[in-house]
Order: sequence, then C-alpha cells, then structure tokens
Amino acid sequence: MEGLMERLERAVTRLEKLSVTMQESGGVVNGGCLNGVDEGYGGDSTSILNGPVTEYTESRAIGDEVEKHAEMVSEALQTQRRFLKMVTTHQEPAKTELHDLLKPISDHIQEIQNFRERSRGCGLFNHLSAVSESIPALGWVAVNQKPGPYVKEMKDAATFYTNRVLKDYKETDRRHVDWVTSYLSVWTEMQAFIKEHHTTGLVWSKSGPIAPPFLCDTTTTPPSASCPPPPPPPPGPPPLFTDGDSQTASGGAQHSALFAQLNQGMDITKGLKHVSDDQKTHKNPSLR
Repeated sequence: MEGLMERLERAVTRLEKLSVTMQESGGVVNGGCLNGVDEGYGGDSTSILNGPVTEYTESRAIGDEVEKHAEMVSEALQTQRRFLKMVTTHQEPAKTELHDLLKPISDHIQEIQNFRERSRGCGLFNHLSAVSESIPALGWVAVNQKPGPYVKEMKDAATFYTNRVLKDYKETDRRHVDWVTSYLSVWTEMQAFIKEHHTTGLVWSKSGPIAPPFLCDTTTTPPSASCPPPPPPPPGPPPLFTDGDSQTASGGAQHSALFAQLNQGMDITKGLKHVSDDQKTHKNPSLR
C-alpha cells in the first residue's frame, strides 16, 4: 500500500508540473478562444508582421491613400495570423465551417481591392494597383497543393506595377523605392513561412477540438472570457471546396478559380450575361 501511495504522489507531482508548464507557455484554450500557439508545430507568422509588414506600413510619408491601404493590409494579415494560430491547436472542420472561417480573410481582400477601385483618380494608383493585384495571395490558406507557388504568382502580379513605381521614382524619391522593397518582402517572407510549415497545404493539428466556424479576436478577449456566439450565417454561395478540387484542375488555373469563388461571394452571379429570346435555341417558344 505504501508503494502504491508513493507512485500516486509521483504521478500527481508530474501532472502539477505539466500543468504549470502549459500555463506558462500559453498553450491553453478557454471558451473556444485561442490564448497561445505551439509555434513548433504549425509555425507563427508574427515575424512577418514584425519585419517587412512593419516597414511597409510606414507609408504615411508617401501619401494618404498608400498609408490607408497599408493599414488595411496589416489588418488582413492580423486576421490571417489569428486563423493560423487556430490551425495549430484545432483539427480541420467540415468544409462548410471552413468556408465561414475563411470569410473574414475574403472580406479583407475585397475591401482592399475596392479601395483601389474607388481611388482611380489618385496620383499613386500604381502603388494601389500593386497591392490590389497581389493581395489575393492571402488565399493561400485555401490552396490544397503547393500554396507557395500560388503566393509567388500573386507577387509576380504586383511586380508589373511596382516596376512602374520604380521607373517613376527611382531617380527622384528613394522613399518609393523603399516602399516597393518592403511590400514585395512581405510576400517573399510569406513564401518562406509556407515552405517551412505548410509546404503541401495547410497543416491542421492532429489533436485538440474541431475548429469552430468563427475566429476569436484574441487581441481583445480576456483569457477568462468566452467568445460570443457567431451571428446566423446569411445564405451564401455553395461550399468553397469540392472533393474534386485537387484533381479536376491544376496549377494557376486551379488556384485562380478556387480563390475567385471565395472573393466573389454573393456577387458570383454578377458576371452572367442576359440571353435574349432570339438567342435562345429551344424549339418550343413557351420555354424560351
């Protein structure tokens, strides 16, 4: 009996030490909200935010529109960081829930692109276009195979406009050259992050709870509070992913189609053309 009690005491001691270690590392989930992240498992994109993004967001000296655009990009990357932190401690949810999880990122992308469209009279339109054309790179989290090359494609889309910026300012204003360097570095660092942690697609935790269909804002939620329930989802497009996504398309076409649907959302039918009666081919006039 004494030997049994000693073993129990040793077991309790080990459990207490383990509990303290977990609390100190921040690897605790309360109320469905993520308070920590195991950086060794899925990686942490904080270095991107603290490095090239910080330099890029220092755009106020260039112009108000560029500064505002940079702030919007920073907010989008913060949202994606929260999503990636959830990925490290949660198992992958069903496809419909994953669609809801990705919606905040999609909303940021649309906001950034719409800002460019509203600013067509801006003298720094090439700056805004470089960002607008490449910001879909955030959609790498929805790419099932080799998301790194997808980010490179988006970065290449930016260089078409950043080359124009360099042509206009290389000899006259160094600040614009630095802006180009810092912005492109964001996607270079993102590629390196993906290559290290998510080479063949998003790597979810193999343990822990199933991810909820909404993101908790860990920057504002106290550790002891639970996340508010999500609002009821509005009727939306069909699920973002289908079982044949990775087999029926390949390369850039797959990536573009995949995230184009995410970007379009409820506006997905706007591109449809009206067909007049004389263009309809059904033989029965009542069915035209």
